[in-house]
Amino acid sequence: MRILRRPAHAVLACALSTVLAASACTPLDVRAALDVTDITTGWLDVGLDNLGRNKLVPAISFRVENVSEDHTGMLQLNAVFRRCLVLYQGQPEPEDPVSPADEEAGTCLAEDQEWGSAPLIRAAGREGLDPGAGAGPFTMESGLGYTGEQSLAEMIGHRDFVDVKIELFVKHRADQWAKLGEFPIDRRLLTQ
Repeated sequence: MRILRRPAHAVLACALSTVLAASACTPLDVRAALDVTDITTGWLDVGLDNLGRNKLVPAISFRVENVSEDHTGMLQLNAVFRRCLVLYQGQPEPEDPVSPADEEAGTCLAEDQEWGSAPLIRAAGREGLDPGAGAGPFTMESGLGYTGEQSLAEMIGHRDFVDVKIELFVKHRADQWAKLGEFPIDRRLLTQ
């Protein structure tokens, strides 16, 4: 009987590849790993529309930080803007809303349909984010907003002005989209 001996470096390489494969399969709880910081929300003056009226759109600026002890992979960000649902006197709240209020975040019960979205942002490429590292600042704005002939301050204070919130989503590598948080859009004017 003949005993085959493997060179030490081959055994070490095999063991190392097994450990790396096992760690790569461990899913990262991306919602717990990332923190949204330096948040600024408000209404952005995007100039005049095609009829010569002032136009305001909701916008958010923020950073993301890896607060976990794990390295992240590629990160993508996406956002959905939703107007707050206006309930008239005697009108019941929906039983199963698509976007319920979040008391901790200070956001409203929102309309079921989207009121605009932001283009996809690549927050971190293949290099990912090391523990404690951050990325940004990122700015997201809706394509939809309010138009009016009055001044921008009068538009924000108008009685028909309906507040908006943003729902921020993150995708880690090829995982499913996960909700990172939601934030109210403050009633204030932002400068570009």
